[in-house]
Amino acid sequence: MKRILIIVLLAFTTFANAQRPNKEKIKALKIAHITERVALSTKEAQAFWPVYNTYEDNMESLRRQERKLLGNLKSNFEQLTEAESEAALNKLSKFSKDKLNKKERLITELKGIISSKKILTLLKAEEDFKRDLLRKLKERRRDFGGRPNGGM
Repeated sequence: MKRILIIVLLAFTTFANAQRPNKEKIKALKIAHITERVALSTKEAQAFWPVYNTYEDNMESLRRQERKLLGNLKSNFEQLTEAESEAALNKLSKFSKDKLNKKERLITELKGIISSKKILTLLKAEEDFKRDLLRKLKERRRDFGGRPNGGM
């Protein structure tokens, strides 16, 4: 298991250097965190990661669309009409529903791959990773005077 973890980390580290370093580094750390916490067997990992990666790609696409909408709303907030506000609320509601549907689909698909307990462990590992990442980001901003990239 440790060997798989090391191979995954090396592969993503190499890939991360060629791509957006921060995003890819975080992705590699998340993969390592999930791999360690969920304790997937080799057979489980082979079936799990393609399903999980598809889910993550879909969720990232939804989050990107949602951030774009929120950015547009923020920059044009004072000029929004009631009809535009209604449409924006409907879009935000749809994003929430779509994210929930994707999570439910992931759980359904994973039930054929790993145990329910491992699925719960995955959900907890995702939340723990997110909480730790946000905590580290807050610490970094505090330590470097509010600049999230550490002053680089």
